[in-house]
Amino acid sequence: MGTFLSSAGAYSFEAELEYDAVMADGQKILYGARSRMWIRRPDRMRADYVGDERESRVVYNGRTITIHDLGRNVYASSEVPPSIDDALDWVFDQFGFSVPIADFVYADPGEVLLASVDGGHYAGRHAVDGVMCHHLVFTQELIDWQIWIEDGPQPVPRKLVVTYKNEPGSPQYIARIGSWDFEPRLSESFFEYRPPADAGAIEFLTDTENPLEPLEEDPR
Repeated sequence: MGTFLSSAGAYSFEAELEYDAVMADGQKILYGARSRMWIRRPDRMRADYVGDERESRVVYNGRTITIHDLGRNVYASSEVPPSIDDALDWVFDQFGFSVPIADFVYADPGEVLLASVDGGHYAGRHAVDGVMCHHLVFTQELIDWQIWIEDGPQPVPRKLVVTYKNEPGSPQYIARIGSWDFEPRLSESFFEYRPPADAGAIEFLTDTENPLEPLEEDPR
């Protein structure tokens, strides 16, 4: 899977997301979202996200990254390193959050996914939405995770489940991944952010400055 995605110069995919929020009394609330990501290596990326808790867009053009909160109609931009890998690492390091499906955007997804793995095993061939997949299970210090990889000429990830086993209630993050396109028509302007006239510009806050909880802790 990692080798196959690494060999792609450009691609896009869509993810149906579900994730648990654990309340103070231990009750879990399940939220949902849909995310679409476009990648053109080595230095272009865009992600659109529509969910129960927020609606946002991320645009990276090789020089700057912009995050637009579409619900509040505010955006923040910052200069970042000139590659997708380094730009993502910079964002995660600066702001203390990550998104698990972002691992499939890195230049070597396999290396990123397995970097902190303590052990794992092969669970078998199981179907996801009618597509037969190889089902693998891994464990790390803070999380357990499972991945279903399509069994065929395009070994793409079809499902990812992350269990935050050390968090109260062991919340889960579930992504069902599909609509893979390895010949997307992506113009240069697609990766250039142009704020709406009525959008407000704000500054990024670092993780220590942000009074809100991070969206998701980085399991890597």
